[in-house]
Amino acid sequence: MVFSTFLSDLILSLVSLAMAYRFVGKSSIPSRSALYGLAIIGISAGLGSIHFLGINTLDPIYRFFVGLSGCVGVPLLGLAFFHFTFRSLSEKTFFLFIAVTFLLYLAFSYLYPLAIYPTVVGGLSMFIILISSLVRFPRKSNAAVMGIIGSVLFIVAGLVIGTKGSTGPVLNVDIFHILLAIANYCLAEGIRKLS
Repeated sequence: MVFSTFLSDLILSLVSLAMAYRFVGKSSIPSRSALYGLAIIGISAGLGSIHFLGINTLDPIYRFFVGLSGCVGVPLLGLAFFHFTFRSLSEKTFFLFIAVTFLLYLAFSYLYPLAIYPTVVGGLSMFIILISSLVRFPRKSNAAVMGIIGSVLFIVAGLVIGTKGSTGPVLNVDIFHILLAIANYCLAEGIRKLS
């Protein structure tokens, strides 16, 4: 049992699920994209908190959802910003995107394991959010600032902090979880303000 990581993962889960709940019942593509993406991340973090509490019964499901959140959940957040700034997506394209990202996740996690794949997909998603937010900045400044903060925090959490080692007495995985919780809050607010 790692109590601090249980707590940080629980915070990430609760924030992500609370933000996802704000999009329940909304029919627009960005709202549904945010709902699904944040819910996947929230479920993954919830399962992580159970894992770090020392209960290993759900570990196979936890590992599946960790990959799913990085390869499908995070890209869905990027898709919401893409829809606002670059091209409106149809319902058919939206579900095709989900199917393709899910199949790619399965392929690069189970059939042809490629460890860097989630990092590349997550980085691309955050780059889209960052560019989208910068493009939107003059007209939609509140939403743009939230998108910029959220994407930068995601990048810092994933590429600078990571989940290994510690910074002083604090485990990096705990910093990672807290930064992602703040990032998810910001990105959800950005999507909500653009909707």
